[in-house]
Amino acid sequence: MKKENIEFMRKTASDGSTEDVMVYGLEDGEEQYYTILGTGYGVNFAHCFTMGAKNKDNFWGRVFAYKISRDRKYTDMIEGATGQSYISVEFFELW
Repeated sequence: MKKENIEFMRKTASDGSTEDVMVYGLEDGEEQYYTILGTGYGVNFAHCFTMGAKNKDNFWGRVFAYKISRDRKYTDMIEGATGQSYISVEFFELW
């Protein structure tokens, strides 16, 4: 993991309280040391993160790291349907 590959995400509850999480970017090969939570597809990292949070129980408490996916199969299909550029991000938790 490189220090510059850290993303800070913040969510705000309806009562105004906030929750922060740091998500570490993985280098090639490092993903083997973690358990995959899932893959988010979106127009940017924050969009992918939001999709992961909506579709995985306790995502905020479990997510530890991410890696931009090089597999373009699904992003190419979404781009063809929407006309927008998309990325896919794999999210990981500690074992």
